[in-house]
Amino acid sequence: MKLARFKYLKRQRVLALALVIALSSTLFSLTALSLASLYGGLTAYLGEGEDVVAIYDRRSSTPFTGLVPAHLAEEVGALEGVLACSPEVIAPCVIKGEAVFVRGIVPEGFAKLSKLTMLEGEALGSRDLDCAIVGKGVAERLGLKLNDEVLVLSALADRYVVLRVKGVFESSSPMDDEVLVPLHVGQWLRGAGYGYVTLIRLEIDGSVTTPSKIFEELARRASGATPPPSPSGPSPSQSYQQLPVITPRVVTKFRAEDIGVEEAYDFMKGYAERYGFTKDSLLALAIAISLLSSASVVVASKTVLAQHRGEVEVLRSLGASKRLLKSDLLLKLLPWSLAASCVGLALALAALAALQAHGYLRALSHAIALRVDPLVVVLDFVLALALVSLAVLRASLERDQ
Repeated sequence: MKLARFKYLKRQRVLALALVIALSSTLFSLTALSLASLYGGLTAYLGEGEDVVAIYDRRSSTPFTGLVPAHLAEEVGALEGVLACSPEVIAPCVIKGEAVFVRGIVPEGFAKLSKLTMLEGEALGSRDLDCAIVGKGVAERLGLKLNDEVLVLSALADRYVVLRVKGVFESSSPMDDEVLVPLHVGQWLRGAGYGYVTLIRLEIDGSVTTPSKIFEELARRASGATPPPSPSGPSPSQSYQQLPVITPRVVTKFRAEDIGVEEAYDFMKGYAERYGFTKDSLLALAIAISLLSSASVVVASKTVLAQHRGEVEVLRSLGASKRLLKSDLLLKLLPWSLAASCVGLALALAALAALQAHGYLRALSHAIALRVDPLVVVLDFVLALALVSLAVLRASLERDQ
């Protein structure tokens, strides 16, 4: 007996089920996509390439509060295989009553690692004493314009500085929500002295050196040992000159066990996982939240079956087996479930895009770039199909005696 031509399901009742599935899908997608975007933005904060390496303070509880000796930038930058070196100071500050991250940089080295497009004004210079360039996001959020003078208050030290907006840049990265200043200005706002920076970013030639080799060299220098001569003679990277900063060069002692050298992505990922902020845990949280609404999908599915009990009994009287009925119900309901999931996903994306456009999708003063994770999309479809299938397969479909 074939049931494909029997249209015994009422469209209005199936649409009600599809609406419940769409709402559940929207809730799951909103939660999962926002958390996945947050995780992706955090881990990509310093760069995602395998050749981007971070030298950081292992003792720091956050990636924004560590301190490493500034003079290591000069020494590491001269190592063979190091293509670019950028010492950076990250200082949380307050501008116009809003929390903003100020990043002290050496423009020459920073430009080799992070490509900036100047939308207005001029690029930053190392010897600028009272200038800053602001990211597009900060400029729009705070209403900053070219040549504006702004009062920058440090959140970590009892210090402030008045800076002139020299330019507005775009980087298509979280740095669009930051203010870039010369390194010495960032060090002043950080309040830890001119001998330290928050971290040192490097671009390396992976065929020549690795993070582990760089750490071995730092450990050798920490112990006071003289670095061995290069067997291949002087390399282009060994022509590295002292970074053009206006503050005096300060050499400080350090312990190798306090210094970490990792790929920038792994560095940020490690901090996230330290507090249980892993991709798997975020998806598990999203699924847990979705399961709270999944009960409504199961109930709605059972309600649809109960509303068609009369039609099912007629088909059973005509000789249709329970197995055949369940297969036919799945064949008719699963396409609706899939379509409803697509609608829910689209609604979630539209809502997140609207939140992002109005500046509400933020974390740690940085806008979160919306990322569509394929795993989230697959899980959204699987959950909807699984819940409907569970309700159908567990239905008794027995005839009344």
